[in-house]
Amino acid sequence: MSRENKKIVFFIIFLSFVVLIVLFAKMTIFTPTITPESEERKVAGLIIQFRDGVSEQEAKDIFGNYNLTRYKIDYNVYDMPDNYYIIIDKDKIMDVRDELRNENWTESTPAIEKGNYYIITKGNYYIITISEQAINDKNFLSILEKYNLQVKKFVYCHIHFSEHSLSGISEKHANNLKSELEMNENVFTVYFESIEE
Repeated sequence: MSRENKKIVFFIIFLSFVVLIVLFAKMTIFTPTITPESEERKVAGLIIQFRDGVSEQEAKDIFGNYNLTRYKIDYNVYDMPDNYYIIIDKDKIMDVRDELRNENWTESTPAIEKGNYYIITKGNYYIITISEQAINDKNFLSILEKYNLQVKKFVYCHIHFSEHSLSGISEKHANNLKSELEMNENVFTVYFESIEE
């Protein structure tokens, strides 16, 4: 081979290596990777706890503001662990809570797990959930009478984002909805329904 041909062969081999290196570099740069957003947990539904007396139409109107009426919605769900509550002014909360604790009507374990009481702050008052057994107890009723309190019943609605096991909405979107819904005076709390894995 002549010297000129050797140069041409060397140049072709060199260019081939450069092309391979560039292709390899592009593949690693543009290879799709899993981002934290795509790994984010999904929420299958929301359980919304409304104040006593909220009608189905009022709930629909609230949900319409957030474009939630396009999902399947169960209104006035009855099989929730905590159905009753009392509303207490901020200036009375310590006294009422202490008396309830003394009568053993309150516990520190989470309400959803055990069906025990929990306190929600809403504006200038507190909401304390009450078990069904408490509303018929004479000691509990005397505490209500002493502080001029009435037992009320939550209205629960369940929004289903998914009928399938692995779809739903992102947890980030669900948190935004929760924050916005809980600003409404008729909504006390919003719970997430997790997707079963």
